[in-house]
Amino acid sequence: MTFLAASSIQQLDQPDGMPSLSQRGRASMQFLGAAQRYSSSVLRPVARADFESDPEGRAVIAQAAANTPPSGKPEWLSQARRVAEKSANFQMERFLQRIVAEEVFLRGVPAVEECRPAFQRYLDAPLKDTGSTLELDPTLPIPDYYQGVEWHLQIGGWDGFDLYGPFFALVAGPHVFRHGGYAAVGAGDDIIAQRKGFIAQLPRKDYRRIYEPGCGGFSTLACAHAAFPQAELVGSDLSPTLLRMGYTTSRRLGVTAHFKQRDCRDTRESDGSFDAVLMYALLHEMPPKDAVATIREAYRILAPGGDLVISDPPPFRAVDPFQAVVLEWDTAHREEPFFTAAASANWSQALGEAGFTDVAEYAIGQHGYPWITRGHKPG
Repeated sequence: MTFLAASSIQQLDQPDGMPSLSQRGRASMQFLGAAQRYSSSVLRPVARADFESDPEGRAVIAQAAANTPPSGKPEWLSQARRVAEKSANFQMERFLQRIVAEEVFLRGVPAVEECRPAFQRYLDAPLKDTGSTLELDPTLPIPDYYQGVEWHLQIGGWDGFDLYGPFFALVAGPHVFRHGGYAAVGAGDDIIAQRKGFIAQLPRKDYRRIYEPGCGGFSTLACAHAAFPQAELVGSDLSPTLLRMGYTTSRRLGVTAHFKQRDCRDTRESDGSFDAVLMYALLHEMPPKDAVATIREAYRILAPGGDLVISDPPPFRAVDPFQAVVLEWDTAHREEPFFTAAASANWSQALGEAGFTDVAEYAIGQHGYPWITRGHKPG
């Protein structure tokens, strides 16, 4: 689950009556978007230069090149953090990142609430029946690791505000997150283009059934539909708010998709029932042991000859020390409790241990993100 999980302003067939913010609310969001762009595209490169010109920084870079283990938190990471924090540019860049991460909700939610009737009419507008389905399970046990977490500093967590769906799709998405420059997403990166690039890593052209655990909404599945228009799409998630928005968005786009409230460690799907499984920005949202269980569940529901493709923030071993500091920062400062643990893990090794073959890992973007891990179920 990621920002813009519910849908994307770039994907929506925008109907008449689409809500908009007041001038004050829109200006507030645009200010935050500008602050994030400045932070990531101006200050961060200068902070990186500060790090690389520092003698201690150069020593850390050399140490990382000589001794970075395939898994685990690198010994040099704490020292790299101390070097980065010497820089006033780094301190200001991180300050702005935190301010934007907080204020996008503290300002954005009231801005949506101010226009609630218009947003509610938008959600309640009649939609054609595309055959999409929504299956919620209020009895589903919610994992301990998920409860009480305000992911990304999101007030109340994914289900803390009933209008979070349109909030991401129509407010925070177009004004703030589409500019990139937060968490592992590079400055100026197009997160919808990244999803399309992720789908392009599937090695076949003939997938009939595609499953996405932790789908959040419909963004990634929409990209899968564009690449494989004949495939049946199934997505699951713990959040009923995001599943509802995914269901609505699929109908608005005229696409058939099926949404289920499920634990990704136990999907309740039949053995060997899917040709492909997608995991987009999912594994870093849970402890590594649960991520491994999710990978094993994907292996179970894949048919022989099926493929698993994962996109997640890169491991520490795949990035330079300065970027590792930037990634680790989210654990303590942007309500990403498992970011450091995930960046210390080795998903390709986990795939091999689960039975996958032809395992590969590589980056398809700047500074190691998106980081792709993929494997094939033999048969």
